[in-house]
Amino acid sequence: MAMWYEKFGKDQDVVLSSKACIVRNVKGYNFPNRMSDSDFDSFMEQVDGAIDKSVTGNIWSANALGSGDEEGDSLLTPESQLFGRDMSIIRNPNHKCIYYSDDAGTSIVVGSNEHLTIRSMAAGYDPSVYARADKLAVELERKLDMAYTEKYGFLTSDIRLTGTGLKMLYTVSIPAISKSNGALAALRQRVAQYHMDIYPFAEQGELADASVYIITNISTLGVGENEIISKSKMLLNDVIELERSLREKVATKNKIQSSDMYGRAYGLLRYAGVISRREAVDALNWLRIFKEYDDSGEINVSWEKINKLTQDVCWEFIPPGKRGSMDAPAIRAAKIKTILKGDD
Repeated sequence: MAMWYEKFGKDQDVVLSSKACIVRNVKGYNFPNRMSDSDFDSFMEQVDGAIDKSVTGNIWSANALGSGDEEGDSLLTPESQLFGRDMSIIRNPNHKCIYYSDDAGTSIVVGSNEHLTIRSMAAGYDPSVYARADKLAVELERKLDMAYTEKYGFLTSDIRLTGTGLKMLYTVSIPAISKSNGALAALRQRVAQYHMDIYPFAEQGELADASVYIITNISTLGVGENEIISKSKMLLNDVIELERSLREKVATKNKIQSSDMYGRAYGLLRYAGVISRREAVDALNWLRIFKEYDDSGEINVSWEKINKLTQDVCWEFIPPGKRGSMDAPAIRAAKIKTILKGDD
């Protein structure tokens, strides 16, 4: 089965993915970072019995990531998608695991910052991820005694999540906004008007300033789920419209130069023997900007492939044993070439 991020998604030229995260805590247990081994075993017994295995029947343990010294050169992309943006679940792995669906689009993280994090993910812009996550959350609420009060809603270790416990997160690739003078600052102001936040996918390292951003709601207390979904929809429509209009401006202002950058970008991705994460994302940005304006017919690459490559590069996890060597750039280049060959 194809992973969720390999599938077609609405408005996928701008929106890489949509994610709904709902956090819940079970009464009678310390938060994960204070939980003893015996308490965790008892907690897991309750949780395991409550989870519907027909939906999330696969189990992944952080211990399975290994050290990277074993045979094979995989950059563990599906696993890093499951474990999260900062791989924080690796800390104290004996108290953490994930139940997930066959395409990894639905998952329940046990023992991250909160007891349970119910997640639904989809390619492109898809606000229905909330309904899918909420269905799982409601089923768990029926079977487990969740920490909840009428005054505050669902209780969490992070005060920013108290209330609904819902975070809607949209990953967007906006190279034209990033390249256009003043556009990103204007977008930040627009995002603030919706009481939402936008931040870079990576604050530092190779992917810093790589034109990939996360858009998410700020408030979970005193605001309903429908309001969060509604504001997200209006804001995402604004972002998509602005990015597409600026792509047209960048692509057509000097079409010869833009076409040349597009061709060079594809050539780098298709034929490079080694490639850094930043080089790959910069090249993919040019594919995004000029794809709809290429009338040569010489380059055939689908939006699904562009999105998969972008997500592979952004989410890849390099095992500790491979870090600091030339293995990762070479493996990355080989994977990119293999994916692009399918469009030839």
